Amino acid sequence: MERQKKQNKIVTVIGHKGDGKTVLTELLTVANDKPAIIADPRGQYPTECRRRLSFKNPRQLKLWIYDSTNFKEFYRYKLELICSVDDENFQELAQLVYQMRSVNFVVDEVDMFFSAAATNKNYLYKIVHYGRHNLIDIISTSRRPANISRNLTSQTDIFYFSKLNEPADIKYFKNICGDKYLNAVQNLPKYSFLEVKENGNISMIRTTENEIRLIDKL
Repeated sequence: MERQKKQNKIVTVIGHKGDGKTVLTELLTVANDKPAIIADPRGQYPTECRRRLSFKNPRQLKLWIYDSTNFKEFYRYKLELICSVDDENFQELAQLVYQMRSVNFVVDEVDMFFSAAATNKNYLYKIVHYGRHNLIDIISTSRRPANISRNLTSQTDIFYFSKLNEPADIKYFKNICGDKYLNAVQNLPKYSFLEVKENGNISMIRTTENEIRLIDKL
C-alpha cells in the first residue's frame, strides 16, 4: 500500500488596511482544526474571548508552553496564543513553531518578517518548505503581494484577495487568475474577498465583525 504523504495547508490573505484581513483571518483560524500561535506585530488581535491568551514576547510564550499542563491544555482546548513580535524577536517565535507539531501559525503582516530577500536561515522559510512533515499550517496576511517572498506565495494553497488598485498588484493577480476576474477584484466591496484555490476554483466571500462576535459566544 502506498504511504500517504503528510500534508499541511498554507493560506495567504492579501488586502489593504481596513478591508477586513484580520476579521477573515480570525474566522479561518477558528475554522482550523488545530490550536494556533499568532504573531501579532501591530496589536490587531483582541484577547477578550475564552480561547485566547496574550504574551508580550516570544520568551514569555515559551515559558508558558514549556509547562506540561499548559502544553496539554493548548492542544486539548485548541487555544490561540497571541504573541507580540518585532523584527528582533520574530525568529525566536518562528523557531518555536518549527519545533512543534499539528499547529496553525498565523502571521500578521508577513512581509515584515519574510521579504523577497529571505533565505533558508529564516525559520519561516523552514516552516513553509518543511512544515508539512510536522503538519504545521500557515495563515498569513500582507497588504501587497509584491512585498511577500516567492518562497511563500509559490507554496500557497489558497489565496484571498480584497480589492486591488495598484497596477503591479493587479498584474500579479492576473498572472495567477487570468483576465476573467480582473474587473471583480478591482471592484470588491469592503470585507469581501476573492478566494482562489490551488485547483483554479474562484469564488467571492464576504465577512463582517458580527461573525466574530457570534463565534466567540460558542
